[in-house]
Amino acid sequence: MYTVFIIVPIILSIVYSFTNINPLYPNWSFIGFRNYLDLFEDAGFWKALGNTVTLAILVTFACNALGIMIAMMLNFKGMLYNALRSMFFAPQILSAVIVGFIWSIILTNDGILNKILSLLHLEFLKESWLANPDLALYSVAAVIIWQMLGFSVVIYLATLQSIPKDLYEASDIDGGNRWDKFRHVTFPLLAPGITINIIMLLITVFKIYDQIAVLTAGGPGTATEVLAYKIVYTGFTKNEMGYGSSMSVMLFILIGLLSVISTTFLRKREVEH
Repeated sequence: MYTVFIIVPIILSIVYSFTNINPLYPNWSFIGFRNYLDLFEDAGFWKALGNTVTLAILVTFACNALGIMIAMMLNFKGMLYNALRSMFFAPQILSAVIVGFIWSIILTNDGILNKILSLLHLEFLKESWLANPDLALYSVAAVIIWQMLGFSVVIYLATLQSIPKDLYEASDIDGGNRWDKFRHVTFPLLAPGITINIIMLLITVFKIYDQIAVLTAGGPGTATEVLAYKIVYTGFTKNEMGYGSSMSVMLFILIGLLSVISTTFLRKREVEH
């Protein structure tokens, strides 16, 4: 099954990337590296790559920063804290398409968010959240952060609960305050959780498609067009399967390099205890 659904598609994508295959025309041929050379001159490809990197940075930073803070606030026993943990994790189990539909209702021009702002007499804050080219990518980032934050919180909670209590007791003996405990004990020992979160979030965001398709369809213009969306659009809407395959191979290479570099860099900074 792994070979059929993973290995074979990868091999076919690599092969197709060296062709001008188009499902509308039966005749196709190998064209060497022409698709890859065209990529480097394609402003649309670089725009999509820039959007992808921007989105990845925003989501990764926000989910890690908020994840650590929320995990520390929920790192207590009790029914209330259990309920709050479930609440934060709930968006993670929702389909990305469902999340997109929910937030499209909230963020449209006459959506829930703008109506709430009107009720609060804050009309000056009303925006075209998904139609404004300057705001659309940040609005999409906020939606993805909302969905992915629960994953980060769970990882950090598990890491926090694995920290030996005697380390905090030793800090108390040394006269350490809360900031000292966080700086010298908690944060260094969160390194394994930080590694997992950064790698998983980067990979997830680089592959993001569903939320973009539902919320903005890459628009307005190309303001929210990311690599995964551009690949699907090129291959299945424009029927340029060969060119789309070359983009998918580049995305595969980028994710692979990103994973290796991130893992190597972050593992060196982990603290074992």
